[in-house]
Amino acid sequence: MPLPRLTLALPLIVVLAACDNSPKPPATQAPPASQPAAEAPAATTPASPAAAAPLLGTWAAVLADCGTAAVTISATRFEGAENRCDIKALADNGDGTFTASLACTGEGQTASESVQMTPVVAPTGEGVVLNYLDRGGEKITLLRCK
Repeated sequence: MPLPRLTLALPLIVVLAACDNSPKPPATQAPPASQPAAEAPAATTPASPAAAAPLLGTWAAVLADCGTAAVTISATRFEGAENRCDIKALADNGDGTFTASLACTGEGQTASESVQMTPVVAPTGEGVVLNYLDRGGEKITLLRCK
Protein backbone atom coordinates (compact mmCIF):
# COMPACT_ATOMS: atom_id res chain seq x y z
CA MET A 1 0.00 0.00 0.00
CA PRO A 2 1.57 3.30 -1.05
CA LEU A 3 2.01 6.05 1.56
CA PRO A 4 -0.29 9.03 1.18
CA ARG A 5 1.35 12.04 -0.43
CA LEU A 6 0.80 14.14 2.70
CA THR A 7 2.95 11.74 4.75
CA LEU A 8 5.81 12.09 2.26
CA ALA A 9 5.50 15.86 2.09
CA LEU A 10 5.40 16.40 5.89
CA PRO A 11 9.20 16.06 6.48
CA LEU A 12 9.84 18.53 3.64
CA ILE A 13 7.42 21.05 5.18
CA VAL A 14 9.14 20.75 8.58
CA VAL A 15 12.59 21.28 7.03
CA LEU A 16 11.43 24.28 5.01
CA ALA A 17 9.72 25.82 8.03
CA ALA A 18 12.98 25.57 9.98
CA CYS A 19 14.82 27.51 7.29
CA ASP A 20 14.45 31.20 7.94
CA ASN A 21 15.76 33.31 5.10
CA SER A 22 14.83 36.62 6.71
CA PRO A 23 17.85 38.92 7.24
CA LYS A 24 19.48 38.78 10.66
CA PRO A 25 20.50 41.99 12.47
CA PRO A 26 24.27 42.44 12.75
CA ALA A 27 25.78 41.14 16.00
CA THR A 28 27.08 44.60 16.90
CA GLN A 29 23.76 46.36 16.48
CA ALA A 30 23.14 48.90 19.25
CA PRO A 31 20.03 48.47 21.42
CA PRO A 32 17.09 50.77 20.73
CA ALA A 33 17.33 54.21 22.32
CA SER A 34 14.56 53.33 24.76
CA GLN A 35 16.72 50.56 26.26
CA PRO A 36 20.08 51.51 27.79
CA ALA A 37 22.94 49.27 26.81
CA ALA A 38 23.97 46.84 29.52
CA GLU A 39 27.48 47.43 30.76
CA ALA A 40 29.71 44.56 29.76
CA PRO A 41 31.53 42.84 32.61
CA ALA A 42 35.23 43.56 32.85
CA ALA A 43 37.30 40.91 31.15
CA THR A 44 39.63 39.16 33.56
CA THR A 45 42.06 36.30 33.24
CA PRO A 46 44.01 34.45 35.89
CA ALA A 47 47.13 36.43 36.72
CA SER A 48 50.39 34.86 35.68
CA PRO A 49 53.14 34.71 38.33
CA ALA A 50 55.25 37.17 36.33
CA ALA A 51 52.38 39.66 35.94
CA ALA A 52 51.55 39.48 39.67
CA ALA A 53 55.19 39.89 40.80
CA PRO A 54 54.89 43.66 41.51
CA LEU A 55 52.18 42.87 44.10
CA LEU A 56 54.20 40.33 46.06
CA GLY A 57 56.17 41.35 49.12
CA THR A 58 55.80 43.08 52.47
CA TRP A 59 54.03 46.43 52.62
CA ALA A 60 53.06 49.10 55.18
CA ALA A 61 51.12 52.37 55.10
CA VAL A 62 54.07 54.07 56.83
CA LEU A 63 57.58 52.68 56.27
CA ALA A 64 58.35 53.02 59.98
CA ASP A 65 55.57 50.44 60.60
CA CYS A 66 57.18 47.70 58.47
CA GLY A 67 58.01 45.63 61.54
CA THR A 68 54.66 45.90 63.32
CA ALA A 69 51.81 46.82 60.94
CA ALA A 70 52.91 45.20 57.71
CA VAL A 71 50.85 43.40 55.11
CA THR A 72 52.50 40.47 53.35
CA ILE A 73 51.19 39.40 49.95
CA SER A 74 52.33 36.13 48.39
CA ALA A 75 50.95 34.17 45.46
CA THR A 76 48.58 32.33 47.83
CA ARG A 77 48.25 34.48 50.99
CA PHE A 78 47.33 38.02 52.02
CA GLU A 79 48.33 38.51 55.66
CA GLY A 80 47.97 41.51 57.94
CA ALA A 81 48.58 42.17 61.62
CA GLU A 82 45.16 40.85 62.67
CA ASN A 83 43.94 38.72 59.77
CA ARG A 84 45.04 35.92 57.50
CA CYS A 85 43.54 35.44 54.05
CA ASP A 86 43.88 32.71 51.46
CA ILE A 87 43.90 34.08 47.92
CA LYS A 88 41.29 31.90 46.23
CA ALA A 89 41.70 33.58 42.82
CA LEU A 90 43.87 36.37 41.45
CA ALA A 91 42.67 37.92 38.21
CA ASP A 92 44.56 40.19 35.84
CA ASN A 93 42.03 42.88 34.89
CA GLY A 94 44.04 43.81 31.79
CA ASP A 95 44.35 47.47 32.81
CA GLY A 96 47.30 47.23 35.20
CA THR A 97 45.09 46.21 38.13
CA PHE A 98 44.49 42.82 39.70
CA THR A 99 41.51 41.56 41.70
CA ALA A 100 41.97 39.01 44.46
CA SER A 101 39.16 36.91 45.89
CA LEU A 102 40.03 36.34 49.54
CA ALA A 103 38.84 33.91 52.22
CA CYS A 104 39.86 35.52 55.52
CA THR A 105 39.98 34.69 59.21
CA GLY A 106 40.73 37.13 61.98
CA GLU A 107 39.72 37.70 65.57
CA GLY A 108 37.60 34.52 65.47
CA GLN A 109 35.61 35.64 62.43
CA THR A 110 35.62 34.42 58.81
CA ALA A 111 34.81 36.50 55.74
CA SER A 112 35.02 36.47 51.97
CA GLU A 113 36.24 39.65 50.37
CA SER A 114 37.44 41.08 47.06
CA VAL A 115 40.27 43.56 46.79
CA GLN A 116 41.55 45.29 43.68
CA MET A 117 45.31 45.85 43.76
CA THR A 118 47.18 48.40 41.66
CA PRO A 119 50.98 48.51 41.65
CA VAL A 120 52.24 52.13 41.77
CA VAL A 121 55.49 54.03 42.07
CA ALA A 122 55.51 56.60 44.88
CA PRO A 123 58.17 59.22 45.67
CA THR A 124 59.44 56.93 48.44
CA GLY A 125 59.51 53.79 46.30
CA GLU A 126 57.22 51.05 45.08
CA GLY A 127 53.69 50.85 46.35
CA VAL A 128 50.38 49.10 45.93
CA VAL A 129 46.94 50.68 46.18
CA LEU A 130 44.38 48.36 47.76
CA ASN A 131 40.75 49.04 46.84
CA TYR A 132 38.46 46.99 49.08
CA LEU A 133 35.54 46.34 46.74
CA ASP A 134 33.26 44.90 49.45
CA ARG A 135 33.84 47.87 51.74
CA GLY A 136 32.39 50.52 49.47
CA GLY A 137 35.65 51.09 47.61
CA GLU A 138 37.74 51.91 50.71
CA LYS A 139 41.30 52.54 49.48
CA ILE A 140 44.68 52.44 51.14
CA THR A 141 48.15 52.92 49.68
CA LEU A 142 50.94 50.73 51.02
CA LEU A 143 54.67 51.13 50.45
CA ARG A 144 57.15 48.29 49.96
CA CYS A 145 59.13 47.48 53.08
CA LYS A 146 62.90 47.23 52.51
